[in-house]
Amino acid sequence: MARRTLNFTGLVGLTFFCVAGGAYGLEDAVGAGGPMIALLALLIVPWLWSFPTALMTAELSSAMPEDGGYVVWVERAFGRFWGFQEGWLSWLCSFADNALYPVMFVDYLFYLRGGMSPFERWVIGATLIGCVTWLNIRGARLVGLSSAVFTLLVLAPFAALVLLGAPNVDPAAWLIRTGEIEWALLLSTILWNTSGWDNAGCCAGEVAEPHKNYPRAMAATVLVVTLAYLLPVAVGVGVDKNWSAWKEGYFPQVGQQAGGGWLGTWLTVTGLISAAGLLSALLCTSARVSYAMAARGMLPRPLAKIHSRYETPWVAIIVNSIGVAMLLPFSFQELIQVDMFLYALALILEFFALVRLRFKEPEMARPYRVPFGIPGVILLSLPPVLLCLASIFVANTPTKLVSLAGIALGLIVYVSREQ
Repeated sequence: MARRTLNFTGLVGLTFFCVAGGAYGLEDAVGAGGPMIALLALLIVPWLWSFPTALMTAELSSAMPEDGGYVVWVERAFGRFWGFQEGWLSWLCSFADNALYPVMFVDYLFYLRGGMSPFERWVIGATLIGCVTWLNIRGARLVGLSSAVFTLLVLAPFAALVLLGAPNVDPAAWLIRTGEIEWALLLSTILWNTSGWDNAGCCAGEVAEPHKNYPRAMAATVLVVTLAYLLPVAVGVGVDKNWSAWKEGYFPQVGQQAGGGWLGTWLTVTGLISAAGLLSALLCTSARVSYAMAARGMLPRPLAKIHSRYETPWVAIIVNSIGVAMLLPFSFQELIQVDMFLYALALILEFFALVRLRFKEPEMARPYRVPFGIPGVILLSLPPVLLCLASIFVANTPTKLVSLAGIALGLIVYVSREQ
């Protein structure tokens, strides 16, 4: 694979866009649960979900700094079968996850140009995928650098929203509760918006000084993401009290009320940048998963081909992009629930691998260790695993059926590849 050219700044930018990309996409949480529940979730969930996952990623990525991330971790902990299942779940999840961002891109574009036919929406989404595919083939360093620049561009209008809207906030709005909470959509939206930390481990083979840069980058990004989510939502619900109308793509309306049409337009433009940055970062990481699986013989070998000039897994990048384009007709809400069902299963395996490797390979070199020994990693793993189980439990029937069909297909693929 490529040289280790992804530095601390690039890793922070890449991780930020693996996880957040600004507060875009959080609007459904306010509409589904009301201001009080949404704000409480944003205060509590990062410490029960994001922080443990970031620490898990820091330990395992610095201990095994190679492309493939969680596939490598789970295979080393539990063997080839579970390594394949981890990779397959994550690969399926990545298609649904990556398809969310072209859909988000088109939804924010709607604010600028109005109605679009389904075909126009697909063409715009597919064009975005094509541009991001080209960027990814050029290399992880370019993706990391562009992500760092995009991070600053995306945070700027939210800072303006907070500064302009704060004097007009009615704190009583923070205590509003809805009569009926849409738990499946609320939980999926909150967890989705605070997930993705483990994706930063998929490019570990291209990170310079991973033993230093992973812990620092995870800590810096947790702080940035928490503030980037909590402040705009707290100000937004205090300015725009029509919280039941909040849905994906609503932040430009909030910006218009807080600062005028110019701020609404600015938030729209950076919403487009955010969607492009998220897609770019996650295509970068998901392609490394299919590359790592192909290199291990778990998927067809052509997926492991490396570009002669850019040293990137170009076939895996293109195949992933085609799969994402095929899912563009589905809605944001449909994609996010399937995404989180599959991601929850994969993340459970990753935390099990973290604990298992402490028992199985206690002498493994770990430049960063989760503190307090084995009891520490067990306690760290409990909150995210319980949240994963809750997400699976509240999923609706269509989500469960689609996800289980994908899991069954993975078992068939594994058996056929091993024969």
